[in-house]
Amino acid sequence: MTELDAADSQAPRSSVFLSYASEDRQAARLLRDALPDYGLDVWYDESDIGGGEAWDQKIRRQIRECDYFMPLVSAQTEARHEGYFRREWRLAVERTLDMADDHPFLLPIVIDDTDQSVARVPEKFLAVQWLKVPGGQPTRALESLCRRIAAGNLKDPQPARKLPGGQRNAKSTTPPLTNPEFPHEEPGQRIRFWVEVAAWALRSAWVRFGRLPRWIRVIAYLWIAVALISRCGSSRHPDSAELTPAKVEKLKTISQQYQGSLNKNDITTLGTQIAKEFSDESDATATDRSPLLAIAFTAPPGDAAAGKLADSTFAMTYGMVAISHRGQVSLTKEPLPSRELGAALERARVNHSTYVLFGTVDEVDRTRVLAVKIAKVSDGSVVWSKSYTAAGADPAKIAAEVDANMPPLEAT
Repeated sequence: MTELDAADSQAPRSSVFLSYASEDRQAARLLRDALPDYGLDVWYDESDIGGGEAWDQKIRRQIRECDYFMPLVSAQTEARHEGYFRREWRLAVERTLDMADDHPFLLPIVIDDTDQSVARVPEKFLAVQWLKVPGGQPTRALESLCRRIAAGNLKDPQPARKLPGGQRNAKSTTPPLTNPEFPHEEPGQRIRFWVEVAAWALRSAWVRFGRLPRWIRVIAYLWIAVALISRCGSSRHPDSAELTPAKVEKLKTISQQYQGSLNKNDITTLGTQIAKEFSDESDATATDRSPLLAIAFTAPPGDAAAGKLADSTFAMTYGMVAISHRGQVSLTKEPLPSRELGAALERARVNHSTYVLFGTVDEVDRTRVLAVKIAKVSDGSVVWSKSYTAAGADPAKIAAEVDANMPPLEAT
């Protein structure tokens, strides 16, 4: 028995190559010190990068000859897009190409909260089960794994592991994505054959999509979600769908006739005219507690050209917004005492509105500019604004852009 015990004590132990980023050296040292107690030999390098060709060859030889490869994955490895540890990872993966698929060789260890499903590691790392060892401090799970390795019992069945995108590894009960077989045409079944061909094309496309990198599939899913949300949003808010070219032309005619941003009677006439012309689309007679208060755009007194731009643009804008948001737009008939934002907000508060729309024409650096703003009444914040050079400005285009950027309006 003594000779047998001596023989057993001299039997070669399994070796583990410990691969880590230099920032994780302390965690690697803890593992290096613990693994021999569990019956494993550890190859651990403390040399700095740049050890020379002999040092590089030594590492390559150790990776070729070790029984197991244990990479340490962490936030440090995630943050570094290059490093010698990545070369070690690649060499280990290359060695697995000569191994049977069910032979355990890679033993990834994650030492923090890094998510396996999105980690920047080789694909091969994702096909095996990871072990979490916070900070490199030995755990019961680590001890159990190492003792199984030392005893040669690591080939026990392991639970199925999730890969990015919800896929599973080869040991999962879920079958892998395979290309469907092309249908065969039978006599007298031509229509059925072409239906099966269409179904085959869809299934083949889905299989190819499932094999794309996870980040590409995530982008595709997000794009589809945004498209669906946008479509649903457009179906809830008729906006441009109801603003036909004929209605836009009618609004242009009204805007050309409107000439009184500071005249109470002209403002009243504008609201009444739009309500009459578009009675099926808009409730422009609402004046109290509407979510949006529209205030006539203003221009400096005595500037006829600026006044014309302010009037025509306001008439177009008010008309489009009133049609797009039925019964949710109020039109104030009284001119503001001031052209400042504070005056517009105060008027909207009196009206119990959520938002206020107003605009002013001013001269900025010797250039006449129309500034249009949509502000939130509760805190005075400007949710959208844009300035337009008066020269060549198109009231219809400005109105369409304002309408397109209108925040969701809900009745108060």
